[in-house]
Amino acid sequence: MNWTASAIALTVGAALCSSHAFALTQQQINQLGDTVDLSYHVLDNTQDEWRTFRGKITLNNTGQTELPASGWSIWFSHIRQIPTVYSDQFTISHINGDIFKLSPTSAFKGLAVGQSLDIVFDGSDWAVAKTDVMPNWYFASEHQGGQVTALIKSTSNSVAGSVPVKPDEELPFVADFTSAKQWKRYDSASLTDHYDPFTPAQRFERNAELTALVNPVGIVPAPNELVLGEGQVSLDDSWSVVYDAGYEVEAEYLAKQLGLNAVPWSPQTAKTIKVGWGQVLQDHKLRWREAYQLNVNAAQNHIQIHAVDAAGAFYAAQSLLQLVDNRIVPAVKISDAPRFDYRGFSIDTSRNFRSKDNILSLLDQMARFKLNTLHLRLADDEGWRIEIAALPELTDIGAKRCHDPDERTCLMPFLGAGPEGTPESDGFYTAADYREILAYAKARNITVIPEIDMPGHAHAAIKAMEARYHRLMAENKHAEAAEFLLSDPQDTTQYLSVQMFTDNAINVCLESSFNFADVVVKELVALHDGIQPLKTFHFGGDEIAGAWKNSPACADFFASNDKGITNADQLSQYFVERISAITAGYGLNLGGWEDGLMHGEVYPRSAMVNAEVTGNAWQNIWEWGVADRAYKLANNGFNVILNHATHLYFDHPYEPDPAERGYYWAPRFIDTRKTFGYMPDDVYGNADFTRAGVAISKAEVLASASDDAKKLVHPENVVGIQSSLWAETVRTESQYEGMVFPRLIAMAERAWHEAGWEADDRAGKATDVTYRDQDYNRFANLLGQRLFPMLEQDGIAFNLPVPGAKLEQGVLLANSPFPGLAIQYSTDQGASWQAYSSQNPPSVTGRVWLRTVSGERSSRIAKLH
Repeated sequence: MNWTASAIALTVGAALCSSHAFALTQQQINQLGDTVDLSYHVLDNTQDEWRTFRGKITLNNTGQTELPASGWSIWFSHIRQIPTVYSDQFTISHINGDIFKLSPTSAFKGLAVGQSLDIVFDGSDWAVAKTDVMPNWYFASEHQGGQVTALIKSTSNSVAGSVPVKPDEELPFVADFTSAKQWKRYDSASLTDHYDPFTPAQRFERNAELTALVNPVGIVPAPNELVLGEGQVSLDDSWSVVYDAGYEVEAEYLAKQLGLNAVPWSPQTAKTIKVGWGQVLQDHKLRWREAYQLNVNAAQNHIQIHAVDAAGAFYAAQSLLQLVDNRIVPAVKISDAPRFDYRGFSIDTSRNFRSKDNILSLLDQMARFKLNTLHLRLADDEGWRIEIAALPELTDIGAKRCHDPDERTCLMPFLGAGPEGTPESDGFYTAADYREILAYAKARNITVIPEIDMPGHAHAAIKAMEARYHRLMAENKHAEAAEFLLSDPQDTTQYLSVQMFTDNAINVCLESSFNFADVVVKELVALHDGIQPLKTFHFGGDEIAGAWKNSPACADFFASNDKGITNADQLSQYFVERISAITAGYGLNLGGWEDGLMHGEVYPRSAMVNAEVTGNAWQNIWEWGVADRAYKLANNGFNVILNHATHLYFDHPYEPDPAERGYYWAPRFIDTRKTFGYMPDDVYGNADFTRAGVAISKAEVLASASDDAKKLVHPENVVGIQSSLWAETVRTESQYEGMVFPRLIAMAERAWHEAGWEADDRAGKATDVTYRDQDYNRFANLLGQRLFPMLEQDGIAFNLPVPGAKLEQGVLLANSPFPGLAIQYSTDQGASWQAYSSQNPPSVTGRVWLRTVSGERSSRIAKLH
């Protein structure tokens, strides 16, 4: 079924205006929420060859009164369209975005106490993981001119006030996936999904080549040169950190971390860590940005840091801190400089909000691993997260969710926020919060780039400005009301965005839309002023879904503009050029996602007046015919940041398992090893497997690339690498940290350090697989033995992988992707756990349960039969 805007409008109207046989009171609706249990079952993803799954919603009346025949509806978030319901007793209507409404029809006669019923439906695309299902479904009923709501308790993701990390615990109302037809997306003679959940034995084989190193010494990301010396230095309270002029801040930071004092340098000072200026020579060339040399001299009881700039001194401090173990530092000489100037991480704070404290903690870890750019996505369809003083509705309405179908007081409760919202769905950064984040980032050599996605992904902003419009119109302030309006009330264009919004594209034919953009950019510039001057504004620009075709405002614009624009297909480039002019007027560079800088072909760079325009190349390197976009942009004069979803989007699961968190629209899964293996100098060489698990080669990807982008003609335009976390399924702090770490560390390795095993397309160099595996063994050991304890001490809930295991003649053999990470096993279904030792593996009989642990946390459990 095709859902048109008019059909959706009728559905919403019916939801708000229909006359029920009777309405329920708040007490009655609360009782339904407490006593009607709801469960969700994915039945079959393989019933046809493409893009349909069958599911079942079960209602079970556990209360003392009948579920009435009418007067209620169930509202819920669902990431897939529901075109077919196999019941004459219920309808399921799409409202907007991922919000749906289940309503009884006249054929439904009520549900008696102790009875249950099934509502079978077909959904579009697939649902192959528990986290495809959103929590916090709720009852709603019209009552005395308004609506009363109650959370369906069985669908709540909150247990004793907190949300568990594991989907199995967080989403108990979602039935287990027990058969291949539930976790495969298709399975036919012509199209097969080759992925199944890993077994313990398969995990064991995936980890088999990893070997535990004894007391590994190293730094992550790996330095350009590291030479171990003889002996070690013992730091005690008699040591001090001394500094040359210009390096005071970095010296004081290092001294604080080590519990020492920082003092100006003098020849008489003994036992010193000296931080000062010095040249860094690498590959017979002087390095002038962020480079350093670190010399730990055991014979002289002295540590010397030479750095070309303050950033280099800061990174030398991070390297030294990784080497310290109980105040002991091995003798070592390091010469180091970054591979890329831009080493970034982008985080979606819009879908689910990350608090200021979350961001400050993230900045500490980014600094530890020498990342220097935080790309903050502050606005999307589901939320606006930055205070703009001139437009308070942006946060008054756009930063919270609740049950308000008109969206005049809040946004609808997208992504499972429930009728009253949650701590994760609501929130924004005040001006003071944001400036604190900027200052904290600056002290850690990290640049903050704000992103306000436009013209698409703008539902939150559009609804906030509509609320402003209605408020001012009611005050008879007509001109002021229209000043920042982002939508044409007469626009009848029917479209559906990727996230199923019907109204998320700012109307670029309205001059008020550019008034809005100008005010937002101006206020962001002011927020940065005096702390970290804003250099780049990121306008997003991605995933615009066929808007503006039937807009009277656009028809007027087509008839009267002097730009030669005659149809809606030309409007995207027009918008980018206008945003370019606005941002350049404030002296800013411009950033956008790759699809924001092209419409079929790349927009002419000369049409954009910013000194620099940068595109994040994100789409898959192996499918959809867009593998060549990174090279296209670079070859046409744009700066490019490699941000490919196949390796660098951390909203994907770690394993192809329905119990793992995350979506699977790019690759089926991304583990730390895959991110570690990403090769920036041979983008097409990263091709490995399709989403169906079919091997794909570089040659196959090249065959689909356009002739002008088969080769990177201007490598100097590839300025960096970035990973991203999109937060649709990531609600809590611990969930977010588990999705980011340790994959972010692997990405930092590639952004800072060019490994000798990497393929290089320009040099005709292929991947050295043997060397790569050896290098990953080093990296994995450093994580398992050195870095994970540091993260645990900092309170970072990094992901704990499920261990591999097998039995050989009654002896349990187990391993993990990170040698040194503790493994436990149980022979009594997890009632008690014992530490596993690879040096003394236990003899066991029957079933065995295994998990990895760190502190009080544990991984998902593997069952060995």
